[in-house]
Amino acid sequence: MKAEKMQKDNSDKIGFEKKFFSHSEFATSTVIGAVLLLGIISSALTIVYVGCVPEWKNDAEYSHMGDVCEDMAEVKSKIDMMSIILASNPDSSYSNSLNPSSSAPQLIMSVPFNMGGGDLPLVGPIKSSGTLAVNKDNCKIGIVATVVTPNGSTSRSQLINCGTITYNSQNNYYVDQAFSYENGAIILNQNQVPDQEDQSVMMLYPSIRISKALDDNSTVTKYNFIINNVRVFQPYVPPKVISSNRGCSLRLIGINYRDYRSLYEINETVGENLMKLELTVWTEHPTAWEQYFKKITKDANIDSLDYDLECPPEVPFVRLTFPQTNTKGLKGLYVSETVIKAEPGIGLN
Repeated sequence: MKAEKMQKDNSDKIGFEKKFFSHSEFATSTVIGAVLLLGIISSALTIVYVGCVPEWKNDAEYSHMGDVCEDMAEVKSKIDMMSIILASNPDSSYSNSLNPSSSAPQLIMSVPFNMGGGDLPLVGPIKSSGTLAVNKDNCKIGIVATVVTPNGSTSRSQLINCGTITYNSQNNYYVDQAFSYENGAIILNQNQVPDQEDQSVMMLYPSIRISKALDDNSTVTKYNFIINNVRVFQPYVPPKVISSNRGCSLRLIGINYRDYRSLYEINETVGENLMKLELTVWTEHPTAWEQYFKKITKDANIDSLDYDLECPPEVPFVRLTFPQTNTKGLKGLYVSETVIKAEPGIGLN
């Protein structure tokens, strides 16, 4: 009896040990499975964050740069619209040539700006940011006409401080871009490294036109130059600057329209004649203006030998001199100026 009891106890003990080890192996395999699953999830997330998220963020910031380009195009469109309205109503109540800072009723428009972008839900919520500035950069245009009279030659000139409206991005992935509105043009610059060659591109053109003049009495092909300038009025310094990753707005106020036609008007009946034009633009983006001048002269069928184009690398200006040969001439010069005020502000209007 005693031997049977001992044998039974041993059997129970062995069964208990088998059951214990079975539960222990199951628990161990569960833990190992959980660890492996976490490892797989961690690896997948690492692949997504390292390999995919930067590319997605780059694409999102690229898309945002497209939105900013549209915002800058809207700025140009509304200023062009203001120019037309002010030119057609030069004596209106919102045209004040003596005091641009006057509180008199004025023509007002607003352009919303999405300063930051590139955010992705869950995986990349951080936005890029941008800076919107008025008159941070310099832009001037000088128009000098040489007029021949019976008593000799004389110069008639006008210097306009055009000013600028600029947006500079602070992207986290996509290459930084700078958009500049100056004298009616929208210029893109992706090379913002100091002391490196200017690689700016003019995306939208200013209101400078060259047209062939009808002159049956002349054996020389003559041209008319029409130059509609835009001046961003600066009542004080320093420049107005806003930096944000949220929505902002740019308030545009139409101030005045000035016609300088009488300054360059000639009287051919008394022997006056426009002999030469020097058109100079002082700018941070001389390459863009140089290419633009080449384009408009080519579109007017003016050969490169008939004009001179200066763009020295050490000085930030471009100068177009016309004509340079006896086969081309200058018939008329029509210059005007639209004066606007730009005020950046927080919030979308």
